Amino acid sequence: MQNSTQSVRRALALLKAFDRGSPALGITELAARVGLHKSTAYRLATTLAGEGFLRQDPATGRYGLGDGLYRIAAGFVDQDPLLREGRRTLESLRDACGHMVSLAVLDDEQALFVLVLESTLPVRAAAMRAGDRLPLSVTAAGKVLLADLPRGEAEATLRRQGTPRLAPGSVTSRAALLRELAQARRDGIGWSREEAAAGLLALAAPVRRAGRAVAALSVACPIKLLDARGVDELARRLRRAADELSDRLHE
Repeated sequence: MQNSTQSVRRALALLKAFDRGSPALGITELAARVGLHKSTAYRLATTLAGEGFLRQDPATGRYGLGDGLYRIAAGFVDQDPLLREGRRTLESLRDACGHMVSLAVLDDEQALFVLVLESTLPVRAAAMRAGDRLPLSVTAAGKVLLADLPRGEAEATLRRQGTPRLAPGSVTSRAALLRELAQARRDGIGWSREEAAAGLLALAAPVRRAGRAVAALSVACPIKLLDARGVDELARRLRRAADELSDRLHE
């Protein structure tokens, strides 16, 4: 049993070695990343490729993630109510406003963007894809998720995470961030003004289930596209969409 468990852990470690920056890896690189002997990494990679979870480029011999993982992920999206209903909400919101929309959850003290739909407008916000992670303190979604935590837990999270500066508007003062969290609790909207990327405005609203924020629904666009009136209208649309998604999760 112990050997079987170890093999499963090693196989999972091999799959986790791939990321956006390293979509293809050779056996030597794989072995080094997961701390395995090259022969062990080769044996596991061969097995995973045989099951469709990895694929090997016949020209280079390098490995990448296989279609088997996509089938599992697609099944998960269909079965999970948040992702299934969230996609419907995102499509409706994106079609109504034209801007990039996303759904994020709190994961390992980061904002994990699980669904992202690109803008339909010629002028777009910074590129983002499902699976991207960002610090809570610089994202509208992250602030909404932080604001839902008990105050002491939110403060402890900020102390551990720090307040990184990713863009000109990033708020690096913990006291200022705590004031923003209080405002997000009061207004039901979190804001990020050029904090995650220069020129980017984002706002987010909580998606609730059983009274707790399980996700944050966000809209992002170039800051120059909206005046104060346009921002207010977008905030109203966003609140309605988040409330509707929350209601569907309770059905």
